[in-house]
Amino acid sequence: MKNLTFKKVTIEHQSVIEAYLSKYSSFCLSSFTFPSLVAWERVYHYQWTILENTLLLKFVPFKENREHFMQPIGEFPVALQSQIIQYAQSLDYKLCIYAVANIFLEKFPEFVSHFEQIEHRDMDDYIYSAEDLALLKGKKYQAKRNLLHQFEMNNHWSSEAITIENIPACLEVINAIYPQQELESTSYLGLELSVLTFVLNHFPQFKEQGILIRIDGRPVAFSIFEHLNPTTCVVHFEKAMREYKGLYQLINREAAKIIFSKGYKYINREEDLGIEGLRKTKLSYHPLEFCPAHVLVFTR
Repeated sequence: MKNLTFKKVTIEHQSVIEAYLSKYSSFCLSSFTFPSLVAWERVYHYQWTILENTLLLKFVPFKENREHFMQPIGEFPVALQSQIIQYAQSLDYKLCIYAVANIFLEKFPEFVSHFEQIEHRDMDDYIYSAEDLALLKGKKYQAKRNLLHQFEMNNHWSSEAITIENIPACLEVINAIYPQQELESTSYLGLELSVLTFVLNHFPQFKEQGILIRIDGRPVAFSIFEHLNPTTCVVHFEKAMREYKGLYQLINREAAKIIFSKGYKYINREEDLGIEGLRKTKLSYHPLEFCPAHVLVFTR
């Protein structure tokens, strides 16, 4: 395993990696899309290889200097399981496997028995009904509808699909929201913004979709989303100018309308990273469930 050659995840590898993700990652975790892997490579240093008809992904967690694995994607036969265990035994630190779905735990219990299973609530994905977010029916969404009504009474807005022609308008939104020092920062926010800029600059090469909102012609908000599996679409980014009350609720609803109209039953809105305000906002939209992203820590 130590002598195995791993390659940096780059756009040139898109077709190979996407073939495995499309065939095998039918579970709901948002980390397993190619745009996410290649864009966040600058932060997590993702590397990949194919072995025994299995996609192996290595990465370095934020602010760490040791390599760990993502959940293997593919057949993952017993021989490969044994190789990874032997590799873990050879290290001078505890190998971790991140973003492990429930279905993996159920399918490979013998392999999992060599690890301690850690619950990681901050990284669990939020799963919503696409219909609920698109229509906002019922008493539980009354506050959202009130904000949307106020917004629509006070603003003349329009929406359009993100295309190569209006990507500069999306970048304009980012520059209006964040000061230049944050865009250039090595903080997590600064890195996230560099990732988002990368996605926008390579938008035509990915299978991403998106919506841009304008007020009186001025670009003020956008959302970027993509197919995750046959029933689920994942929203990767959502940015809006906070000076417009109700704008975040609008971009959320308008993106959900598009997703619902395409036949998706569920929307994955990713994790909350343990950020209190973000968790409160995500919970206010009444998720149907959480998709756990377990961590396995090698024990023996």
